[in-house]
Amino acid sequence: MSAQEQTSQFDPQLFFAPETIRNCIAAWLVPGLGYYLLGKKQHAVIIAVCLYLAFLLGIFLGGDLYVLGAEGKIRSLGALCQTGFGVPYMLAKLLLDRGSPLNITYDYATNYFLIAGMINWLVVMDVFDYSVKRK
Repeated sequence: MSAQEQTSQFDPQLFFAPETIRNCIAAWLVPGLGYYLLGKKQHAVIIAVCLYLAFLLGIFLGGDLYVLGAEGKIRSLGALCQTGFGVPYMLAKLLLDRGSPLNITYDYATNYFLIAGMINWLVVMDVFDYSVKRK
């Protein structure tokens, strides 16, 4: 497909269409749900399994869930990354104690939380691209 054909199918009015907004919010709140709503069930299963596995590893290995704005700029940036995991992040934030830096797996576990959140932010952008027919 040439670049001309691809841009002719692209519709900027879809940016704020209710379906686009619904898909993006769903993709953020529940990892994998955005792809599922788009009918890409295989994508949804793969993303959900991988991201939930990373998040669960973060929990079981004793990682830290950062707090927005309370502990400096670097940790706030980490919290912004972690919030990309949506509802599971919020539930874990409410129900879990913070990980201990003295734990031998603390750094790895915290990175699992960060990676799960950042990849889900990328999934939200991908769902947006599918929703506005860029892909």
